Amino acid sequence: MRRSIVHGFVVLSLLLGLALTDPPASSALAQEPPTTPRSQGRASAAQVGTVMALLATFQDAGALPPESSSEANRLIKALIQFQAAFMKSGDSSVSDVLLQALSAKFGSDAPAAARAFRTDGWTSESLEALVDYVTGSPPWEKGSFEQGLRAYNVGRQDFELLARVFVAARLDLQRRGQDLHQVYRARRLEMPGGRTVPKKSTPAIE
Repeated sequence: MRRSIVHGFVVLSLLLGLALTDPPASSALAQEPPTTPRSQGRASAAQVGTVMALLATFQDAGALPPESSSEANRLIKALIQFQAAFMKSGDSSVSDVLLQALSAKFGSDAPAAARAFRTDGWTSESLEALVDYVTGSPPWEKGSFEQGLRAYNVGRQDFELLARVFVAARLDLQRRGQDLHQVYRARRLEMPGGRTVPKKSTPAIE
């Protein structure tokens, strides 16, 4: 994917209000004290860059929905809003899923991985951790998890689309003898904030 196309996708989403903003003040969940300090306002360049890099990785794999399709718009929304939810939500049902997913992948390094996530947003490894964990141990039967996500205007169907695209991209790249995480890291360097993100931003992987 040309960088201009990815940039256009994300800028459009930001203009539509799908950026990393706090939930509306009227939301009951927005009134709960957060488990970690919230950043205010729009997403940082690094946080937007992670979304752009993931979209570019999916495109490289041939897994990205057509640019003008409703699925493409939903995928962008899902990447941005799930990143916002897992970074900022003060709802323990949401933050617990993040920590459990990272624990399943990184073991004792999970707390460090969670801190990195809440600062910088997605990496391909943290997205993989959540996709694999939620797929293997679905938390949807706990109504509190999906309720916590509603403050960010996403839910089960949005996550399932994101997971489906991620798994398809991982498999398609594997078939070509490529590693999704290596493709992501190369793409991340091309995007906003990529040169300022520490190379070993996710424990126990690189």
